[in-house]
Amino acid sequence: MTRIEREAAAPDSPASRDSVFLTRRPGVPRILLRRSAALHLVLAVGIGVATAAVHTSLAPWLGAARAIAPTLAFLALCGLAAVAWHRAQPAVIEMGPDFLAAYGKVDASGEGGAPGEGSACRAGSACTARGRLTGASQWGTSLLALTVEGSAGRTAVLVAADALEPDAFRTLAIRARCAAGR
Repeated sequence: MTRIEREAAAPDSPASRDSVFLTRRPGVPRILLRRSAALHLVLAVGIGVATAAVHTSLAPWLGAARAIAPTLAFLALCGLAAVAWHRAQPAVIEMGPDFLAAYGKVDASGEGGAPGEGSACRAGSACTARGRLTGASQWGTSLLALTVEGSAGRTAVLVAADALEPDAFRTLAIRARCAAGR
């Protein structure tokens, strides 16, 4: 029995549910995600290239020394955006026959992740996306871009292959292919 099957076979009593995930449907498998080293590396390289491009663009007009201050401001802005992106990444994905839900990490204050969809995601659950997979989902050998359409519109969820077990990644990729065929 795999970890996903064990989690799906958990008893239906409220005591068996995580208090963080109050919207969890009984019998629906949960996939726990790790932080992806590959996505963080790509993000860091992208920020570095963009920062170098800003400095290279400003240096002819301002001079190399004067271009450092706006370049550092741009780097700080990119750093803040990277932190916000990191917080919005899902920590858990639930897959049901008719829906997919992604939940972010909840910090000590009870907040975390992107804002939810009102009543579909209860307070404290940090629901980042909830709905059904659409045909706009893309898949590859190392990255899935899942498009979830819910009542609040479309939301993209990036899942890297190094963020979860190979079986769970394969299952998500199959769901994305099936959604693309709709």
